[in-house]
Amino acid sequence: MHINHLKTFTVAADTLNFTKTAQRLDYAQSSVTAQIKALEKAYGVELFQRLGKRIYLTEAGIKMQSYAERILALHDEMSREFDEGMEEKGTILIGACESQCIYRLPKLLRFIRSRYPQVQVVLKPVPSSKTSEQMLQKGELDLAFIMDRDQQYDFLESVSLFQEDIVLIGSANHPLSVQSSAALSEVMQHPLILTEKGCSYRTELEQVLEEQNLHLENIIEFGSIEAIKQCVKAGLGFSYLPLMTVRNELESGELSSIRIDAPINQPITKLLWHKDKRMTKVVQDVIDFSIKHIG
Repeated sequence: MHINHLKTFTVAADTLNFTKTAQRLDYAQSSVTAQIKALEKAYGVELFQRLGKRIYLTEAGIKMQSYAERILALHDEMSREFDEGMEEKGTILIGACESQCIYRLPKLLRFIRSRYPQVQVVLKPVPSSKTSEQMLQKGELDLAFIMDRDQQYDFLESVSLFQEDIVLIGSANHPLSVQSSAALSEVMQHPLILTEKGCSYRTELEQVLEEQNLHLENIIEFGSIEAIKQCVKAGLGFSYLPLMTVRNELESGELSSIRIDAPINQPITKLLWHKDKRMTKVVQDVIDFSIKHIG
């Protein structure tokens, strides 16, 4: 059944005249007759009956008219929905680690909300870069902000935004903070309060410790950066966190930074998306905004 058959039928049901129906729709009368017959054949009913020179709706025709009007109303609603631009509606799924979600992405969310008020934004905290890559490849994310080394990705496009500053922090006025630098062996005499395993900057720290034959034995692990900061403030140990997450506390003196004598690779914040996924206007605008205002 073609939607035009229902349109033709509703006009014929209104005019009760095939000639007038053909004139209104700019069809040949034979076309009107053929479409009505196609409907009758499809549903196994007679829609019109002729009495003398006039035609009338049958009982089946009256029921068909009610259904046809509702179907055509829904069809018109669907057409308007697409005409208004589906790309400015729907949902965009963005993955990022906790620090990005809290400290860097709120202005991106404000941009999306102001530019595309009908787009629903789902921001998913993702603990590791590897997990973000897997979710992008499975289509579970549209975009992902990750911290990682500079590298290429299978099936993914990426743009580097900037290099992060990751700092070792301790409680206010910790003795190690006044030294020009501290050895990692000194740091390891205290508990380390770290983010979840698999986090990029934790992985970089672990690699340097391994190179120096220092082992992570006294660890407190949290999934929450805010919880980590509170523990460090309480003097429970040191932590290694992005500068953006502790900048205010360092400036206010609630925390202190510890300079260490071993170079640790600083990760790059990058934006990733699947190279084969259709690029909508919303996603493209988010990428452009991120490059200009986050990068």
